[in-house]
Amino acid sequence: MAEYDLKKIRPLGKLEEVAAVAHHIDFFTNTGLSVHYRSSQPAPNLPEVIYHAVADVVRAHPILFAVPVGAGSTQEPYWGRLPSIDIKKAVTFVERSTPSGTDSEGRDKELDALLETQHNTNFKSGYGTLPVWRMVIVREPGVNDEFTACLIAHHSMSDGTGLQVFHNSFQSALSDASSSSSSSPRLSEAAEHVVFSNADDPIAPSLEQVHPLPIPAEPPAADATGIKDWTGTPVEVPCKTRYVSLSLAPHLAQSFAQDCKKHKATPATALPSLIARLLFHHLPSPTPEALLCNIPVSLRPDLPPNVVEGVMGNFIDAFKVKLLRADLDKIQDSAAQSVNSWDIWTHARKIQQGTRRYYANVSPSGQPYTNIAFFKLIPDLNAALTATLGNARGESFEVSNLGTFSQPKNLQAGSGGPVWQAGKVTISRCAYAAGGPLVVCVLGSDENLGFGFTWQEGAIPDDVVDQVVNGVRMYLDPSPPAVS
Repeated sequence: MAEYDLKKIRPLGKLEEVAAVAHHIDFFTNTGLSVHYRSSQPAPNLPEVIYHAVADVVRAHPILFAVPVGAGSTQEPYWGRLPSIDIKKAVTFVERSTPSGTDSEGRDKELDALLETQHNTNFKSGYGTLPVWRMVIVREPGVNDEFTACLIAHHSMSDGTGLQVFHNSFQSALSDASSSSSSSPRLSEAAEHVVFSNADDPIAPSLEQVHPLPIPAEPPAADATGIKDWTGTPVEVPCKTRYVSLSLAPHLAQSFAQDCKKHKATPATALPSLIARLLFHHLPSPTPEALLCNIPVSLRPDLPPNVVEGVMGNFIDAFKVKLLRADLDKIQDSAAQSVNSWDIWTHARKIQQGTRRYYANVSPSGQPYTNIAFFKLIPDLNAALTATLGNARGESFEVSNLGTFSQPKNLQAGSGGPVWQAGKVTISRCAYAAGGPLVVCVLGSDENLGFGFTWQEGAIPDDVVDQVVNGVRMYLDPSPPAVS
């Protein structure tokens, strides 16, 4: 139990505790963000450049030294601080057996297999002595001027935006390290790979420290439809993650946004509607009559910018919208239609209404209500999560839209721009044992529109997921795939 020897930083917030307990009882392992980097100049000493860059990121973000302590115990859980991190143990290098890139259907099967393995690997090995994050560098044999950096992190320490913050810092540090390597001997000498923590460095505050999290006097309204949601198989462990990605051309995001605007919707509301439509169409009998969609939202825009901007932390909430099959046109006739002619706008408008209700739900003091606040009423999260085993899941699917991956603002650009450019992004995460059978994450970039599809093995048929993935591709890109 080496973690109990670590110096206490601060108590875990309730949102952080949920993720820590879920990891402790094997309900949830980690989240991830992979970014492809390409250099504008030769990088013969690439491993050392990467080690130095990661070391600089660790120094800039003290949360990377932090480890959740006491999750699932009777005492108050807290963040403990590692005295040091050996960067060579946190970063591993893997060589691809196939060239990087996607096939004609937008898939990178080799990267998907690697990420699936990562999301089935928790942080329990060496717990309390190793960090609860890691980076896998994926390279092609003999290629030194480009690679894919896969960041895998404990969900307690970071939301999706925080993962982007890490990569922004990493890109800046890469360019700095590469620039210095051409004018300084430090990278040609034996590098120092152990980074020591500073006992005085604060980490990001918990959500409770920057948001009052008021709790409504009245409980949430009960479902008045009386129609049972499809939620896949009951909650069970072990929870084996399955994962596939989909990478589409970036201009398709713009086309989709324009189409949404014509129908007075947004991509954030239309994409969950598309996923619902595909599930209604492809799920086997008995045909589901209702789906409950979970939609995560970032609370960062409501928090002080000086507290959350450029900071790794966990500041999210979520709300749910029930979608009825009866609201759609006759799905049995859909087989005669092309996927991109399906009506997704009825449910998109319903999701938009649900989104507006969520943001309009404010307390008398003017502070917004959050659903995460209800976790404050649960004294024993371990018992609460364990009690879900064998019961129906609380939702049908989840769609997490992380927007667009932004380039760092502080890159030291030379005459030709920064040395290292960030390209294709791949968003990923593990399955959550008590969550929806299917989770879809989406993140755009200058080079691609990236989707990650995660599901717990056995919770939803694999062929249904494959049909959903293909359906998303065909809806957003109706042109036939190129023949390779």
